[in-house]
Amino acid sequence: MALNPNFNAIGSAFVQSYYQMFDNNATRGELAKLYNAEQSFLSFEGQQMQGTTKIMEKINSLGFQSIGHNVTSVDCHPMFDGGILVNVMGQLKTDQDIPQSFMQNFVLKPSGDSFFIQHDVFRLVIHNVAAH
Repeated sequence: MALNPNFNAIGSAFVQSYYQMFDNNATRGELAKLYNAEQSFLSFEGQQMQGTTKIMEKINSLGFQSIGHNVTSVDCHPMFDGGILVNVMGQLKTDQDIPQSFMQNFVLKPSGDSFFIQHDVFRLVIHNVAAH
């Protein structure tokens, strides 16, 4: 399979769609359609899970009433299997909490004429530096 020449447009459109769905309580459940029942992996703050069911259980267990993602950068790379690596940086705001910086990486895997999220790695950007 060759490099996808539309990797930037596809990756950027994916990011916009993903966070629009995630940030709306009414559409968050639709994220399940973006994952694969067996081949998707999520690493959330170091906790790993596999498959749509476990991933959606994790997303639905997050303890906030409202959330908003403010994306500040999106970097996309084509992969030799036709997939796309997407790196996202930004800030998110939940409920009345102060905004938090986050970083999220996705590997979008081709599937027919579309893609699914094969890998999803999420981290808040929090540096715990021990005093020496």
